[in-house]
Amino acid sequence: MNSPGRTHYGRLGTLADMGVDLGSDRSRLRIDRTAGAVLQAQRDISGWLDVRRGDDRFLRFGNHFRILDGVLGGMLAALAGRVVSLRELGDSGARYDGCRSVETMLTVVRRTFDWYRERYDQRLDERLGPILLAADELVRSCWSQPFAAMGRPAPTGPLAYVDPRFNAFAVTRSSVPASLRPPARTDAVDEAVRALLRELPIPAIALPEWATRQAWWLAPAAHETGHHVQRDLVPGLPDLTRAALDHAVRAASGGDAELAARWSGWQAELFADAFSAVMIADAAAWAVDELEHAAPARLAGLSPPGHPYPPPLVRRALLGELVRRVRGEHPAAHQPAPMAVSAPAAPAPPAGKPMGVLTAVADAEAWLAAGTDAAAPAAAELRRHLAVVPAAADALLALPIGATTLLAAAGNDPAWFDPGGRIASWTRALRSDPVSISPHARQSRPAARLAVQAGVAAHLAAAAGHLLAADGHLVAADGQLDALHRRLAALLRTCGEPGVLAAPPPPGDVAALAIRLTTWLLARGEALSVEAEMKVR
Repeated sequence: MNSPGRTHYGRLGTLADMGVDLGSDRSRLRIDRTAGAVLQAQRDISGWLDVRRGDDRFLRFGNHFRILDGVLGGMLAALAGRVVSLRELGDSGARYDGCRSVETMLTVVRRTFDWYRERYDQRLDERLGPILLAADELVRSCWSQPFAAMGRPAPTGPLAYVDPRFNAFAVTRSSVPASLRPPARTDAVDEAVRALLRELPIPAIALPEWATRQAWWLAPAAHETGHHVQRDLVPGLPDLTRAALDHAVRAASGGDAELAARWSGWQAELFADAFSAVMIADAAAWAVDELEHAAPARLAGLSPPGHPYPPPLVRRALLGELVRRVRGEHPAAHQPAPMAVSAPAAPAPPAGKPMGVLTAVADAEAWLAAGTDAAAPAAAELRRHLAVVPAAADALLALPIGATTLLAAAGNDPAWFDPGGRIASWTRALRSDPVSISPHARQSRPAARLAVQAGVAAHLAAAAGHLLAADGHLVAADGQLDALHRRLAALLRTCGEPGVLAAPPPPGDVAALAIRLTTWLLARGEALSVEAEMKVR
């Protein structure tokens, strides 16, 4: 029983009486606990990497794994060394403080690894895995092509994953989802993870969940890949894109400095749109048409200041102009297409010519005149934008990429788009099992891009209620979309050249990156620990 005026926690002597060791054994056990946590992290990460390297589903990511192994392994080795140095400290409290610091840094490493592991391992999921293996080939086809055109090895390249949100987007490497933020953790740790993700050369692409049921919805991956290409292909490419748009709009009939400033402010999304157009042509226009379609009031609306995209009507017209140039059609050609809510239940157009897609500035202008108040200020502003669309399309496709242009770097063959060309023949092949496309044709760099274009064309034909049979007759397409999804996903998984997503990074580059990021983490360790403790309290 405690004596009056004394509690069991009021004096150190009482704690010692209870068997709590305040000396060297206590701090030794504390250090052992931290050392065990570091060792377990080393085993977990190295074990995961070893297993994934031996799994064909992760074949394309060998160089991603080299980077993760080099950087995260280097950090863990440094933390293990820091733990060893703690044993040399004489003060028990300093040892405890050092352990807290190491464990905070270990949390940063763990959660960075978890960010990537979660996305790679979607390929093990019964529902997500098949479509992600298909997406890997489309991303690889789009990613490697411009670097090959420049005669340069491609960097590591993007990692695709499925996001439950409704749209696709390119993920900045600073994105830390809420699921990786345990309640006991702090903003300081979050910020450190964000900073580390920004530095690791493994960008990501989020794909819409519905692609797991409709493989043609992998088409937006071309646009999202374009965002990463713009950052990595040519130094200063965003500034070059901005300047090209500014010059083109100023020089266009009806253009001026104010209009040019709006267009140059959209440069990131417009580059990605142009990249998707040169990569997957009509499939890119279809995706934008589908995503932007809305009630007339929204279609005829203006983008607010600072918005990254042009107005929906203008963006759709730009995609149409870009695609017609990619297909080799004369800019003056006019092929109207309805902006109806539903696709016409008529015979399918030529392969690769989606139905219901706005294909020219003239279509947008005609719709604007018929469907809105022609005298309204918004309509007048939209006409100003539409007037410079052809000049902007030309400027985007002519962007210099080394010694070539964005359009030429795509390596397209105009014959692909002919009525009897490869897209048309692949569209027909997708209507039956087995899909009759030769292994040689599949194992080429553009194969996945061609497959997606054929898949979109086949989807539009089937969605219109008809499917073109081998003898040229139209047959009912009920139940065909599920089969088309299955065939397209399976076709995409067999597309592409042998090899990995990109060439291996030079070992010296990985080592230098590991040293730089490890030094950064160790320098922040003590401050991170203090901030974390203050937030928890």
